[in-house]
Amino acid sequence: MASTKSNIKIVRISSLEEAEQLVDLACETFIDDYLFSLIVPGRHDHPESFRKIWKSYLREAYAGRGSVTLAAYREDEDGARSEFLAFAVWARFGTSDVARSWQGDSWNKKLARVGLLWDQCLQSILCQTDPGVTLDAAPDIFSSLSSTVSLHPKEHWSLSWLGVSPKCQRTGIGQRLLQWGIDRCEEEQVPALLLATAPGRPLYAKMGFQDLGDTICHEGGNVMMIRPVEGVVKMV
Repeated sequence: MASTKSNIKIVRISSLEEAEQLVDLACETFIDDYLFSLIVPGRHDHPESFRKIWKSYLREAYAGRGSVTLAAYREDEDGARSEFLAFAVWARFGTSDVARSWQGDSWNKKLARVGLLWDQCLQSILCQTDPGVTLDAAPDIFSSLSSTVSLHPKEHWSLSWLGVSPKCQRTGIGQRLLQWGIDRCEEEQVPALLLATAPGRPLYAKMGFQDLGDTICHEGGNVMMIRPVEGVVKMV
């Protein structure tokens, strides 16, 4: 595949419309993910439910304060943008001046959050889940994730999502999206955290991440990992 660094561009998603352009890519990338096999076991038979969930996730990522959604695309010879090939969602946590500089708000983000809240309220009122979706595993998943919160440094960047199209695996695109957050961490002298899947752990380890204790978050082998910054975090 003719894919070089020179014609792969990375942009920050700056509108709700752009965020929703990532839905198909996200569904394609995470169709076999263990976590989604628990939440949307019927995703193959009900792809519209899977799309709806990802649309909500990506809208939330766009609207969140401190959240940064990046997307990679291949630039054609005439300079035109092709479809998105990969995406990452980073979020800055903390109360420092640097953290607050990333946590700015806008009317577009506020409106997006209102829309999300309305959708959630409506679904709660109707007391129903979409076809192919189950909430049976939700308590265990949230309990596992919540148990790691006390281990999080107050000031940090967190990688919420990293997805690369199956046709672009092992081309370095995912590593570039990961590097964006690592660069911010090194500039700001804060650690990076992420929840790693088993397939993703080799890349994360290569980039300096290490397991955060023994915090296996669920049976799929997902584990919380941290990339410490010298002088900021000391691993026991």
